[in-house]
Amino acid sequence: MSAEDIKIVTYSKGAAIVVQNSVNTGNFFIVKSGRVSVDSEHIVVDHELAYYEAGDSFGLVSALTEHRFLVTLFADTDVELVQIPIRLLGSYLKERKELAMKILGLYSRELRTLQKHLSKANKPADRDYHPERLVQNARTYLTWQKPNLAAYSLQAFLKWSKENQSKENLTEAMDLFQSVASSFKPFHWDNVQSTLEAGEVLFVESEKSNEIYVVLEGNVKLFGIVRGFEYVIDVLGPGEIFGEMSLIDNAPRMASAITETKSKILRVTPENLFESVGPSLLQKIFESIARRIWFSHQRLVILRLKTPVTRLYAYLYNSIRDQDIRLGRNLDLSLSTPHTIYIQMEELCNMCGIIKLKQESIDEFKADTNLVIESNRITIKSRKRLEEKLGHFKSKEGQIVA
Repeated sequence: MSAEDIKIVTYSKGAAIVVQNSVNTGNFFIVKSGRVSVDSEHIVVDHELAYYEAGDSFGLVSALTEHRFLVTLFADTDVELVQIPIRLLGSYLKERKELAMKILGLYSRELRTLQKHLSKANKPADRDYHPERLVQNARTYLTWQKPNLAAYSLQAFLKWSKENQSKENLTEAMDLFQSVASSFKPFHWDNVQSTLEAGEVLFVESEKSNEIYVVLEGNVKLFGIVRGFEYVIDVLGPGEIFGEMSLIDNAPRMASAITETKSKILRVTPENLFESVGPSLLQKIFESIARRIWFSHQRLVILRLKTPVTRLYAYLYNSIRDQDIRLGRNLDLSLSTPHTIYIQMEELCNMCGIIKLKQESIDEFKADTNLVIESNRITIKSRKRLEEKLGHFKSKEGQIVA
């Protein structure tokens, strides 16, 4: 890392640092001194953060996803910024553990805020640990006919009860666990990196644990309980990180994680995070969070679309864009390349906020010859044809759909 790679840039009070929709040329910024304010007119969701001060950072999402800045930023005082080429982010942060954790926390909270908006969940505002929710969740999992999740949730509660010598809800939990004990088959981690079969539970909602996981191969589904129903938060593929929020907050899991397919997973504890991962994997961790923030913003836009089928197409389009960015594919060359999204039809509707799709809409979607819909995946034969379909919806309904 040479001296000319990293620059100190200065702005006078009142100067525009970033303008909404401007292109990020591939740089990440850390505030060295002064205060940077976020133009409130351009805030997309309810940010807790309205300004950046020394040690704060910005530019990750736009630089890593090759998209434009989402907000306008200006110098509230005279400002000094450290400008770092995004390709050097992993190596830069590898040597600065405290800064890396602070940045990870900032973007994790942003992602959690977006996901809260997406699910519109009636979650308690606090992030304290309420172990009795594990028993409540287990009852819900049983109504879903998923005894493995119920057993895992109850075992987490029984472990907590034993460690804390608590008898509250203990009899009910033990009775429930006896009915599903045969379904409790936890995966035992012999190594930091392991291969798991489909259907393995990594953690459950309301559980108190703080390991971080990275998908190396396969797919992992993140989902929560919203008003008694399963709400799919994300389906993650190779290179994606999850579980980092509980590490940052030292708080219970906000969602459950289960392998959708046979998967190779890297499991990292807080103690060995920076010892276990090299600069390239650390870079991927931040890339993963950046893409998920971008994709969550797109889902908020999709949920505003009136026609359910339009939402389905818009979601598939943005999934392709996300996949191309993650794999480093040339966007022009991928126009006619088939893309496979590992998601079930039911999950696709769920993630588009569609509780029940009319049969004629299902038939219309399935009749599209550009789509191959299988039990656990949807393949789009041509992105170009998908874009043309979205253009048709846009001209028909006057909506910005992608």
